[in-house]
Amino acid sequence: GCPRVTKMATRWAQRIALGWIYFAYVCCYLLRKNYPLLLPTLDQNGVLSYAEAATVASVFETVVGIVKFFCGVYVDGHPDPARLLASCLFAAGGSCLIMTIVFIYPPELTVVRVGLVAILWSINGAGQAVAWPALARIFMAWFPDKNTRGTWYSILATNQNVGGTVAPRVFPPLMAAYGWLSAMYMPAFLTLGYGAAMKLSLSSSPADSAGDKAAQANMSQKEAPGLVATFRYLLGNTPFMLLSFAYIPVMVIRIALANWTAAIFEASSMPLVDAALALSALEVGGFAGSMIGGRLSDTLFDGRRGPVMCLLSFVCAPLALAYTAVMEAPEESLPMAKITLLQLLFFLVGAASFPPHSLIGLFSREIVPENMRSTAGCVAKATGQLGAAAAGLPLQQLAAIYGWGCVGYVMAVCGVAAGVIFSPLWSRKPEVLDAPQSKQA
Repeated sequence: GCPRVTKMATRWAQRIALGWIYFAYVCCYLLRKNYPLLLPTLDQNGVLSYAEAATVASVFETVVGIVKFFCGVYVDGHPDPARLLASCLFAAGGSCLIMTIVFIYPPELTVVRVGLVAILWSINGAGQAVAWPALARIFMAWFPDKNTRGTWYSILATNQNVGGTVAPRVFPPLMAAYGWLSAMYMPAFLTLGYGAAMKLSLSSSPADSAGDKAAQANMSQKEAPGLVATFRYLLGNTPFMLLSFAYIPVMVIRIALANWTAAIFEASSMPLVDAALALSALEVGGFAGSMIGGRLSDTLFDGRRGPVMCLLSFVCAPLALAYTAVMEAPEESLPMAKITLLQLLFFLVGAASFPPHSLIGLFSREIVPENMRSTAGCVAKATGQLGAAAAGLPLQQLAAIYGWGCVGYVMAVCGVAAGVIFSPLWSRKPEVLDAPQSKQA
């Protein structure tokens, strides 16, 4: 009958909206993962030295962190997050397209070029920092059912795995066929075209899609309570603070392997191609684990995210210790080829560490009022950046003293720490308690 047709149409509309925002962030990742692949060529051609490129990368990360921390209030108050997301893609794609021109400046303009590249790459970073909370807000509007939202959000979060896997496989052949600048202008054109198509096709919510003016007016009246009141509420929200602090050790596990696997393999006299295979297995494991973890939180645990995050964090500890043991063991003492065992372990670490990462992003939005969701997600993510920072220079300094074997032990400690922090959230359902009144602050 008619209700059944309406329900089916709604499901299709949800999936189409999910597809639009999914590939929007894949485009963002392509405009983030292309830069590292260009570094050797930039250095060889005298465009940017490694030191200059590292400076640009540091500026990028700094801008991303700052924008990510403060942009949530702006995203929460924006009347049309779909239009905002399209604008983010335009900013990212446009800045990378202009960078292509800057890269072919004459050599005597090196100082100017470094400054321009830093500014343009920062604009790209700012656009990407705003893009995720914007698309997450669109997702929450299209998927209001708490009983299935974990599954769909976990699927959405795999766009990072897809982007991270596609970039190193697609860009090197493109650079070989069409020149090294193709890794910059081709994804830029793709992102600009995708942003234009998405702006014409994607609605911010089912109410916008259906032209329900009453529902739109109701949504527009849900003003965020202001920066001070929002942060006061978040600081007093114990479950939210636990999620934010747990994100720190979760990010150490993720970033430690992403940053240092190549160096660890090289120190162990293993070829870099093996490091690439292991990191690919990490991404594939993260893809599979994210979808399964979200589904389990919806079905087996009745919408509770805590059990999945807690259990999988604890599982990371023995996997990290096993990784260290395999890395340090002689090849002949192992039951199979070392790289085969390492690929399996990287797959399992990805499957165990990525679901907490994606579910933190969802759960932090589910336990706060609707007009604070973007801010909550941004603050949690920004707190997690402390873990990403700890997995950089501090971890490298620790490895310089105790050897690269200490990385596995640090990951094991972080797995236990995250599991302990998540444990009070075991029974917590995705409900908002003690929502503050909306007033400007």
